[in-house]
Amino acid sequence: MFLASKSMSQLPDPAFAQPSTGWTEEMEASARRARPAPKQPRWRVALRVSAWGVVVVLLVAIVGGLLFVHRGDAEGSARIANSELELMLERGEGIDWRAPVIARHWWNYFRVTHGILAATNRRLVYVGVPPEEILPREPEPQLLEESSFLYDRPIEVSRGRVFLGTETGVVIRAPGQIRTFGVEPTERSRLDSVLTLMTRRQQAIRDSLEDERQKALAVADAERQPIFYVVSRGDALELIARQYEVTVEELQEWNGLPSNNIRVGQRLLVKPRT
Repeated sequence: MFLASKSMSQLPDPAFAQPSTGWTEEMEASARRARPAPKQPRWRVALRVSAWGVVVVLLVAIVGGLLFVHRGDAEGSARIANSELELMLERGEGIDWRAPVIARHWWNYFRVTHGILAATNRRLVYVGVPPEEILPREPEPQLLEESSFLYDRPIEVSRGRVFLGTETGVVIRAPGQIRTFGVEPTERSRLDSVLTLMTRRQQAIRDSLEDERQKALAVADAERQPIFYVVSRGDALELIARQYEVTVEELQEWNGLPSNNIRVGQRLLVKPRT
């Protein structure tokens, strides 16, 4: 009896097992996953997008309006441009007519560059004064735009609506450059006068060049005409040949002379037609 009780006391205790609660590892992982946020109604999403769109449009409109209103000083620019024009004139060059014009550039389209387009007796000249910067900067030398179109080169002028059809103006094309200018309705007649004078000057240059060409052709034709000499008393064939820088043999050949004998009043060919 004693031995049996001793053997029973040496047996190890059974492992403790926690009672099951019905919660598994799969359920734990599923619980830890992020739950999707509840979907918002579509009308709220549309309202939010529309509100941001309105804000962006207003900002663009305000910036564009500020740029468009900043059109520059037309009168002050005209004074500067006219002064610069006088300095650009060469010796003997004078201004026939001038007109105020405006220019725009793609990098600051809403800011107008005022300037002067002038017709001189030699060329078409443009001087533009860009507007001041919107944000104040340190004082710097005034930067000007300058273009020159010589009358003795081809110049093509196209009239019509410019700057996306917003203004009346012209497009001037010349070898290596192209400029677009707008003009106020009240100044259109002055611009027409500038272009008319340019056309007249170009025509005068063409007429002058044609006259010179015709004179050169006449001189060249005269040089090709034959030259005759009438023998006077005391003339000799050798002296005549020396005078016209030819040989005696050439005079004999051109005139069918069998010898050096010539007579007074005889008409000799001293230079044949070339």
